[in-house]
Amino acid sequence: MRLKKRSIIQIAITLAVIAIMIIYYLCINEYTDFKLLSIGDMNPYGGWSALKSAFTDASYRFRGISNSIALTVAIVISAFLMGRFFCGYVCPIGALQDFFKYLGGRLRIREIKLKRWKYFHPEMIKYFVLIAVIVLSILGLGNIVSPYSPWIAYLNLFLGFNIRIGFIVLLLISAVSLFVRRIFCRVFCPLGAFQALLTAIGPSRLRRGQSCSGCTHCLKSCPVGIEGPKGDEISPECIRCMECVNTNCIKGTEGHSLKFGRKGINSRAYVNAALAILIAIFIFLPLIGFRAGNEAFVQIEGLKDGLYTGTGIGFGGNMKVEVLVEDGRIKGINVISHNETTGYYEEVFRTLSREIVERQSIGVDAISGATTTSRGFLNAVRRGISQALEGK
Repeated sequence: MRLKKRSIIQIAITLAVIAIMIIYYLCINEYTDFKLLSIGDMNPYGGWSALKSAFTDASYRFRGISNSIALTVAIVISAFLMGRFFCGYVCPIGALQDFFKYLGGRLRIREIKLKRWKYFHPEMIKYFVLIAVIVLSILGLGNIVSPYSPWIAYLNLFLGFNIRIGFIVLLLISAVSLFVRRIFCRVFCPLGAFQALLTAIGPSRLRRGQSCSGCTHCLKSCPVGIEGPKGDEISPECIRCMECVNTNCIKGTEGHSLKFGRKGINSRAYVNAALAILIAIFIFLPLIGFRAGNEAFVQIEGLKDGLYTGTGIGFGGNMKVEVLVEDGRIKGINVISHNETTGYYEEVFRTLSREIVERQSIGVDAISGATTTSRGFLNAVRRGISQALEGK
């Protein structure tokens, strides 16, 4: 069986993500000091988190464009210019659903189509999810929805097997995908909803030809179950798989075509351009522009020996640390309690603790993609050190 270009891209990106996560696992477990990217770097909501913090957190300091911010920008620009290409070709959760739907077909599991009513479609739910996520995030309650994220659960699969609520959500998505096409993308994904909104106002459009009879034969394999265009344009729910464009019309008419503005674009050029935009922004944006250096590297002196406790507020709420001081120097830092997200806190606690002890200073950089956790941890250590200076 010859794989289609979209499947090849999905497989390649999935394997790359798995490899990156395995390397990160080796790093955070101290088998190696090398990493390519962390879970935080691959968080598509990183740009939103930075923007929200800039307006709502007085302690926030811009430290340059991180990989997670670059990923958000790449998704935003590509969605506006090229539609939901990220959903159709890049997203590992989308690829996982496609695989299980294919598996369901091979097992001859009967497909179930989502029911649509006159004034309500199941696809509308994800827009309410998007609003809820934004509101909770602004209110500082993002940690409530984070554990349910199948994206984080997927990445954490390669850091060690833990049965958490996100893993159960991911398992349910996979199971339902055996008989329903892309259930998460269509009904629940807030990132998909955001991209659909950008697609609706963007310059690229999937249109049916003037001579098209509307038989929808070319849409029978649509991954998101689009049944037919309302008018001449395909819905913004389209993930741009290009199946309807590449399928020959059984009636010999023009069928569907992709337009960028008023100019037509073939599927090969579209895929190459969209992929280039995503990759170029993600790789090169963190390399340009402002990047703040470390805080002033001033060694801490005059510490009184003892074990001191400090608290800070991270992404998941309160965290508590112990700072051990011996012979007037910081000897160790131990996190007593926290509610931070798995895959984010491990590198923060290990790396920042080591750097603080080596430097005898809290003038260290936050970990890219986990700035909120980093700030909470550093504030907790700072309060513990303040007690050591006072001898309390």
